[in-house]
Amino acid sequence: MTAPLRFGLRVPPCAPAKEIADFARRAEDAGVDTVWIPDSQFLWHDVWTTAALVADRTERIGVGVAVTNFETRHIAVTANCVASIDDISGGRAKVAFGTGDSSVKTIGKRPTPLARMRENVALLRRLLRGEEASWPGPYGDRPMRLKRHARREIPVHMAASGPKSLALAGEIADGVILAAGTAPHLVERGTGFVRAGAERAGRTLADLDIVLAAHTLVTPDEADAVRQVKPLCLAMAQLGAGAALRAVGIDIQVPDVVEGVYPDITHAESWDLAVSIADRYIGDEDAERFAANLTLAGTSGQIGKRIEGAAATGIGSFYLLGPSSYQLPHNQLDAFASTFAPYTG
Repeated sequence: MTAPLRFGLRVPPCAPAKEIADFARRAEDAGVDTVWIPDSQFLWHDVWTTAALVADRTERIGVGVAVTNFETRHIAVTANCVASIDDISGGRAKVAFGTGDSSVKTIGKRPTPLARMRENVALLRRLLRGEEASWPGPYGDRPMRLKRHARREIPVHMAASGPKSLALAGEIADGVILAAGTAPHLVERGTGFVRAGAERAGRTLADLDIVLAAHTLVTPDEADAVRQVKPLCLAMAQLGAGAALRAVGIDIQVPDVVEGVYPDITHAESWDLAVSIADRYIGDEDAERFAANLTLAGTSGQIGKRIEGAAATGIGSFYLLGPSSYQLPHNQLDAFASTFAPYTG
């Protein structure tokens, strides 16, 4: 490692906004770089309302929305929200877009095609700059612009895991939330796709903020960590990531839909139930491989080695996601001083 590392926390808006803001202040005091607030209307409180209170109640920490999408809101509404959060925070806003998962599929919409992603990222930037855009409708093609547009170039990230989406992110985004594993060979594989996209745009990896996303659980009991990530392994197989799993020796067959868990295995209301269901499909050896190669779940010492391995490939920023969607990441924050802060310089 030649430079200090940065760590962000996923903070799901699963509690009252004031409680989220209090948690964000604790994270700020602990040295966390960014709080990333996810967006899914059936799972949590509204992301933009929560981000606004976090922005108002904190002073230094980055206020990120990740991951949101271009399907559940009109792009002009989203642009206005991003600019407003940046104004409230005094220039600390970040935003990351994905093709859409629980927020999109649950209302009968399809994930955003990559061609539309390209168009919308470009349009979002235009709107944030106060430039004009128009849409068909009662006003015809009358150009409109945001009266209260952003005062600076707000970083626009793209969350990606597959080869095509990673390459597109490298080409069009300011940053990439890389969800493709934590083992060095998987990180290098993922950043290779990002690099190819960046080169298409005449850029290099150094021009991008590469943020390595990893489900994170700090525990003195390695066996407990392995068992807790089984639902995540199952979900990854469901989402068509068989090639990535096979690359680390995991070859499993799982159903497209797992019955008995709401709303899905990734966002299960009861994580204990999700673990017990995942036990039917994921053996302990496969779970150990998954934890070691695709997560930051384990003992503090194990996590430190994985952080160092990823950093050796050039990663400078991490996005830590707690397994549960309905609990604040107290585990990760409580362990921050001992496990993550030593790498922040």
